[in-house]
This record gives sequence, C-alpha cells and structure tokens, in this order.
Amino acid sequence: VVEKVVEKPVPAPAVTESKADAKKEEAIRRDVFFTISAARVDAKEEAKVKEIAEYLKRNPGSKVTVTGYADKGTGNSTINKRISVKRAQAVADMLVNKYGISFSRIVTDSKGDTEQPFVGDKNRVSICIAE
Repeated sequence: VVEKVVEKPVPAPAVTESKADAKKEEAIRRDVFFTISAARVDAKEEAKVKEIAEYLKRNPGSKVTVTGYADKGTGNSTINKRISVKRAQAVADMLVNKYGISFSRIVTDSKGDTEQPFVGDKNRVSICIAE
C-alpha cells in the first residue's frame, strides 16, 4: 500500500513593521516669539507649540529641546538671562500642561543675551527643535 502525502502550503507570515523599523519623521524647528519683557506664549504663537506637541505624539521616541533667548538691546545680562529661562519654561509648561507631553521628553536651555540667533527684537524667542 502506497500512501500519497499531500502537503498544504503554509501561508507566509504577515509582515509587520516593528517600531525599530518605522521610519522616523525628520526633525522640526519652531520659533516661538515673545513680546518685550514677556514670558507668556501669545495665542498667535501657540499654534507653533501645538505643532511640536503633535510631532511628539506621532513620534513617541522623540524629544524636544526648547532654548530661550533675549535680545541684547533690552535690559541687562541678569534680566535677560532670567527672561530667557522663563520663556523656555513657558513653552515646556504648555507642552506638558495643555498637550500632555511628558516632561521627561523636554530639555530646556537658555542663552540670555549671550547668543543672538536673529537680528534685533526677534531674539525674544524660544527655539524648539524636536527630533
């Protein structure tokens, strides 16, 4: 007696993209500007903070660096250092409190008026780089 062995084809395993293989979005930068002597994020600048939050939500392994600045033409170095710290913190606080981003994903820094990334009063800014 000869029996015939019939093998059923085994379907190929489904290919799923692991988180390690997922393509990460390119880094983004948003410049959040402030008015003179202010460290409160204006409503018109809040959209930029929201974009950073959305990026972080889409990219759970990403972090953001928020660096505060002050313009050299206003105040003195002590005041400008203090306001630049407050500007960076204001953006970080909004990311945490309004958008639910973990503070562990946010790095804050401040340069006072020691660095001037722009010309003039444009240095009343927090530069946010998420990657």
